[in-house]
Amino acid sequence: MPLPIDFIERLKTANPIDEVMGSYVSLRRSGRDFVCLCPFHNEKTPSCYIHPDQEYFHCFGCGAGGDVITFTMKYNNLDYWEAVKLLAERGGIPLPQDNAFSDKGQDIRKRIYEMNKIAARFFYDKLRSPEGRECLAYLINKRRLKPETIKKYGMGFAPNSWSELKSHMLSEGFTEDELLKGSLITNSRNNSKNTFDFFVNRAMFPFFDLAGHIVGFGGRALSPDDKRKYLNSRDTAVYNKERYLFSMNFAKNACVKDKQILLCEGNLDVISLNQAGFENAVASCGTALTPQQVKIISNYADSVVICYDSDEAGQKATQKAIRLISETGLKTSVIKMNGAKDPDEYINKFGPDHFRHLIKGSEDAVLFRLDICKDGKDLDTEAGRYEYIKDACKVLAELSSPAQREVYISRIEKETEINRSVIKSELDSLMRRNSRADKKRDWNRTATFSNFKRDDINPEAHRHRKETACEEGLIYYIYKNKDKCADILKRLPPERFVTDFNRRLYKSLTDKIINDLDSSVSSFNDEFSPDEVGKLTAMLDHYAELEVSEQVAEDYIKALLEYNGGKSRADYSDDKNNEAFFDDIKRLRDRKKR
Repeated sequence: MPLPIDFIERLKTANPIDEVMGSYVSLRRSGRDFVCLCPFHNEKTPSCYIHPDQEYFHCFGCGAGGDVITFTMKYNNLDYWEAVKLLAERGGIPLPQDNAFSDKGQDIRKRIYEMNKIAARFFYDKLRSPEGRECLAYLINKRRLKPETIKKYGMGFAPNSWSELKSHMLSEGFTEDELLKGSLITNSRNNSKNTFDFFVNRAMFPFFDLAGHIVGFGGRALSPDDKRKYLNSRDTAVYNKERYLFSMNFAKNACVKDKQILLCEGNLDVISLNQAGFENAVASCGTALTPQQVKIISNYADSVVICYDSDEAGQKATQKAIRLISETGLKTSVIKMNGAKDPDEYINKFGPDHFRHLIKGSEDAVLFRLDICKDGKDLDTEAGRYEYIKDACKVLAELSSPAQREVYISRIEKETEINRSVIKSELDSLMRRNSRADKKRDWNRTATFSNFKRDDINPEAHRHRKETACEEGLIYYIYKNKDKCADILKRLPPERFVTDFNRRLYKSLTDKIINDLDSSVSSFNDEFSPDEVGKLTAMLDHYAELEVSEQVAEDYIKALLEYNGGKSRADYSDDKNNEAFFDDIKRLRDRKKR
């Protein structure tokens, strides 16, 4: 049952899509629309367009799209009802007093929030029980954490038992299935019917999201025999390791004054730094830094100081992080810790003032990478200098600022005693090759629907190129010309569509129009996933370029009726008419551009 139309309209009026998206990403005016770097994939050139008058957005790079509700769902990893509630709170709009909608909130996500809150209290209490003495001593004596820090982060203890948490949670009214979905218990490898506690004999760290919910847990092994030193919750309906940053709930507030993030590898590094006064520290919880995490950082900070471990693995991770962060335009630097392997050890050895000095003296990320390029190369030899220049140019080619590249070219010239014109020639050649490769990659990714590479939303599309193009064009035409819906539906009922996804979309759209219901992009949110709604906005943007006329719509209908009238699928696989059809589409697009 959809939400009332008047409520949705008030919700959208109170939350203009450009204002909401503008609170997360930087928008630039482009005619009547706005354009921005897509918040859902890394890119250097903006490909995400916001259409305020049509109340939807669409990214030509990754295909994400939808209205303000879709965006809120996708960006904040929320379900439909949670996104509606968030926007209603933002806009001061009262929610509909309808139990049918209230019940939607009682889903697995809400249950997991409740489970995690109770589990966190269980772990917290266990830390203060006789069972937790060893864990408490570990945190206070070995990790040098203060009681107020332990309380601030809600740390706890998972007892050395395979079923104590499970029994407690069952007594609280949760089912084994819910506990499995919340990653609080796990199945036995030998017998899938048997379940046991996911966290056993570990120091526990709740994972808080930006709204204050506990979305998961991290556990540090207390036994030296445990091969898994750190163990984090599996992905659940509320926790996704690729999007989560530990302690971001504290760091976002610290970034209001100083828009800088200290990026660490481990939870305890972050907690030690926070205790020492560095509340802007975050960690990626045992996983390599992801583009999604970098996007979140870029929403709050202008610069990142990478504080990874000083060992070989940490330095490799640093290089990967630099490449990811540089794509967002954030200023990036790297600290060098002499005499300690990680920030936790450094703080405990030398204190916060010394660490503050490290941050101030952190090395520019490009210089850090250039120093690594020199490793193992003898710059006194021609071969060594050439290899260094070749590797160094790969680093400089990733820089967007010509002035910045010139500065580093001068540095390399001094180091190698090779004329800057030679270095610049090598760099220009590499950048031209990279540019060609980028354009080819971007074309493959943003190619129009007529290319029909693998489509996860409509997997049948690649086998029915012509029919899919006709279906999508017709959906666009009816969306824009609702008065034509009844006649077209009479001649072409949904069962005459070839692909399942387009058939479902066509039926939903025509049902809404015939029954005088809301048929805007927003109306599809409660029955289609955010990615499926993105597919709809992709159709709207793509076919808007072609100016689908009534005659073109007739051609679409005719092609679909001919297919369903008995023409076999094989007949279309290598049909010359197929190519002529797509040539017509290209001519239409080219004429529109002129």
